[in-house]
Amino acid sequence: MRIARVIGNVYATLKHEKLKGIKLMVIQQISPDGQAAGKPIIVADYLNAAVGSLVYWIEDGSTICKVMQKRSIPVRGCIVGLIDSIDMKTTGKVIKG
Repeated sequence: MRIARVIGNVYATLKHEKLKGIKLMVIQQISPDGQAAGKPIIVADYLNAAVGSLVYWIEDGSTICKVMQKRSIPVRGCIVGLIDSIDMKTTGKVIKG
């Protein structure tokens, strides 16, 4: 499981048959200090996250298929949890969702 911030929506005119009805979002993975890390990616969102939300996401396609009870969903990752805030006691920093 990884932590990321939702930075955008994806609007698709044409989707793979197995992606119909699935909301897609753009996320930016964040480092432990709350800074952007890596490139933004597109993931499936079954929890109705909003732009700006802090989320847990997974990058394992087989786990996504098991959770959604579908076979061979063509997605790279999936949002699996919404985070209210992260309180880091060692640095005194709070990252809000």
